[in-house]
Amino acid sequence: MNIPIHRFFRRSFMLFLSILLAGAALGGSLAAAEQQETASTTAGSVLSYEAESTPNTLTGNAGVVDCGFCSGGQKVGNLYGGSSLKFNQIQVDKAGVYDMNMFYISGDSRAASISVNGAEKENFSFPKTADWDTMGTYKIQIVLHQGSNTILFDDAGGYSPDLDKIELSYHSAGDDGSGSDENIGDLGRQKQVTPYGGSITLTEYAKGFKVSNPTYELMYNTSTGLSQFNWNGQAVAKGLYSEIELDQMVASTDYKHHKFNKNQIIPFQDATGEGIKVTVVNEHGGLPSLSQIYYIYNDGPYLLTETAASHKTELSTANIAPIAMEARGGIDIGSYDDNRVLVVPFDNDAWSRYQAKTMNTGLNNDLYISSELTAIYDNTSRNGLVIGSVTHDTWKTGIYWSGSNDKLNTLRVYGGFTSSTSTWDTIPHGKVTGKQVASPKIMVGFFEDYRTGLEAFGHVNAAIEPPLAFGEDIPQGVPVGWNSWGAYDSGLSYDKTVSVSNYFRDHIQDESFNNEGHIYINLDSYWDNMTDQQLSDLVQVIHGNGQKAGIYYSPFVYWGNNMEQEVEGTNGQYKYGDIVLRDPEGNVLPTLDGAYAVDPTHPGVKQRIDYYMNNFKRKGFEYIKIDFLSHGAMEGKHYDPKVQTGIQAYNQGMAYLNEVLDGSMFISASIAPLFPSQYAHSRRISCDIDGSLGSTEYQLNNLTYGWWQNGTIYHYTDPDYMHLTKGGSIEGARSRVNAAAISGTVFLNSDDVTDTTARQYMETLLTNPELNKLAMKGKAFRPVEGNTGTQAANVFVLDDQGTHYVAVFNYTQVSAQRTVDLVRAGITSGGSASYTVTDLWSGESRTVTGTSLDVALQAAESKLYKIVPNP
Repeated sequence: MNIPIHRFFRRSFMLFLSILLAGAALGGSLAAAEQQETASTTAGSVLSYEAESTPNTLTGNAGVVDCGFCSGGQKVGNLYGGSSLKFNQIQVDKAGVYDMNMFYISGDSRAASISVNGAEKENFSFPKTADWDTMGTYKIQIVLHQGSNTILFDDAGGYSPDLDKIELSYHSAGDDGSGSDENIGDLGRQKQVTPYGGSITLTEYAKGFKVSNPTYELMYNTSTGLSQFNWNGQAVAKGLYSEIELDQMVASTDYKHHKFNKNQIIPFQDATGEGIKVTVVNEHGGLPSLSQIYYIYNDGPYLLTETAASHKTELSTANIAPIAMEARGGIDIGSYDDNRVLVVPFDNDAWSRYQAKTMNTGLNNDLYISSELTAIYDNTSRNGLVIGSVTHDTWKTGIYWSGSNDKLNTLRVYGGFTSSTSTWDTIPHGKVTGKQVASPKIMVGFFEDYRTGLEAFGHVNAAIEPPLAFGEDIPQGVPVGWNSWGAYDSGLSYDKTVSVSNYFRDHIQDESFNNEGHIYINLDSYWDNMTDQQLSDLVQVIHGNGQKAGIYYSPFVYWGNNMEQEVEGTNGQYKYGDIVLRDPEGNVLPTLDGAYAVDPTHPGVKQRIDYYMNNFKRKGFEYIKIDFLSHGAMEGKHYDPKVQTGIQAYNQGMAYLNEVLDGSMFISASIAPLFPSQYAHSRRISCDIDGSLGSTEYQLNNLTYGWWQNGTIYHYTDPDYMHLTKGGSIEGARSRVNAAAISGTVFLNSDDVTDTTARQYMETLLTNPELNKLAMKGKAFRPVEGNTGTQAANVFVLDDQGTHYVAVFNYTQVSAQRTVDLVRAGITSGGSASYTVTDLWSGESRTVTGTSLDVALQAAESKLYKIVPNP
């Protein structure tokens, strides 16, 4: 193959990057690949710092714990509930990039936020160690300056690993990440202009073409094979190409011929609009043809694109990118005050957080991977480019990037993303094989407000694959009620649940805490503490109290370790050793979250689903929480030979679950991938929430950057239950309720009704008619700001047909003053208009004139206001 040698090495390097374990960023300075392995000796000295060392600072629950197998005989543990460990006095004699190897212990998958020298915190998921008596290591790269540095480990609102020590070794001085210029080039003489449908125009040139609608232009140079996207006359994305991994990575620019024929333009109409389909076919002797396909709409600010490879014989790939770019300033959004790139987690496991990263990563080898979508935006102007996958039948889509000088120099949007700490895969993405292989279809749009762009992305996905329809017997609207996990955990019992049902009947459900009379009493994990008869009797009690009954199940996991155990519902035909997911060599995949993945395509798994779902239906359950669904999307060797990837298997398993339930239950996805989304009525937007103030902040981080899912790809986003006594105070408990009310929402309490304080809080906080009326709207609030890194915004707003609601939070244990900019919040355009501002909790109203609203907050307090313009 006649591929230029410099491109060969560049493509090979890009392939290496694309299969690194999860990339992430540190402290606004740098991120690089992590390695789950013991650190090897590197050139130069290795600096070691003990976690328990005297100069370090511990906060919250964090404390020094004896540890016989740790260096120095001690470690720092109990990093949870708002705790942190700061390494002080990190002395280096040379500024630059350092490998930081962290020695930790974690019997389950846990996360920590890390900040270097006070910069933005970055969230990292640490793989579980074999047990709590086994040391693990985890390596990332950070930037240190000469002299004294600090490194902060924060629990990220959840639970973090125990830390023994860190080791630092010098890596490199780095460079400015400027990249090279690789622009589209001159298209040559204009030849002909052809209108399509009145709003789309094709302009042909000697060396390419331009397709325009009233908002944007696609320019393509058929000589260089590079394309460019312009919005409102400005080049936003340039130097674009496609690529595919065959025996090596091959780019569309490596092909000799880039063929475009206007006679092959096809009008189309899809679920989101109509326009024309434009194709460029790349051809080169011996290579598969590579078609770059663009869907240009008559109006609107976005287009769709995909790449398809075809050959006369079968081809196979696990890596195909419809969009790739390596060019200095190749992505330039045109405003530069507070530029950010959104990093989205694959799922909501291990207390993952969204990250609004600074665009300026500083080094060429910085690698940040976002799952399925990203927004590239200036938080000040809110102008932004939204890019993301809108098909989710085959691929896990990754988006990696790097940038400097408020522009991106590298961007790659590709099908085939896997990572041990993001997608949880331990083997590479499955190869897709056929005479034609297509990439995921990608939306690219530029918006005056990136938030509108994210909502548009949600609507496009929902148009292509609508959220799960409601069955005839399922109440439409926000689910309201109680869930057992926060209250009773593994101690769930028949008697406790009867007490809950009776308590809600007598004190709560007739005091506005219901949705048109509907209220759920939901059993979480450990419902199998009860006998089959007790479950049947319990449903009758719940129904007798005018309530609906909910249950819990994890369809794609095995919690045991006996591979000879018979699989329920298979009449002895299958054992668990038959249905657990294995790699291509036949080895059982490692556990995730303490459970083995089972193969969604295996008939034994489907028979097990039949067994449990039909049993739940017979007993009269009307709501089901399905959990640990990410196991079903893991890469492996599947029973069905037609299934080549984890996402294909996940689609098959979830579709089968829907088929068996047949519209009989409200389906709430718990720990689950963000996409595919069409198999559940709601999805939890965060991992477990224990009700603490730290958990509330963590949950609201997921709302800050994931609110757009509500009412688009899911009917409701689920903020997890409200465990009020964990809030620590009535203010903290009210903040938990406010956070749930503004999140979409699935509105479930989870307190122990025998606890006096819990009853007091429940009867105070769950019976506010105005608050409950707002929650029943089922609308997620927008964040006012999107520059919070891995933290949550503290002001959220909802525009409900001209009436505005504003939520203001204090995530600290000290009092705080907030000033809400009403212009920034979208409530006024300025001037001296006046508004009536009503506190939904106290009922007190005041008149506010002008463009700001001052809010005084006690420790852990939040306020929820209704704002109406005065005549």
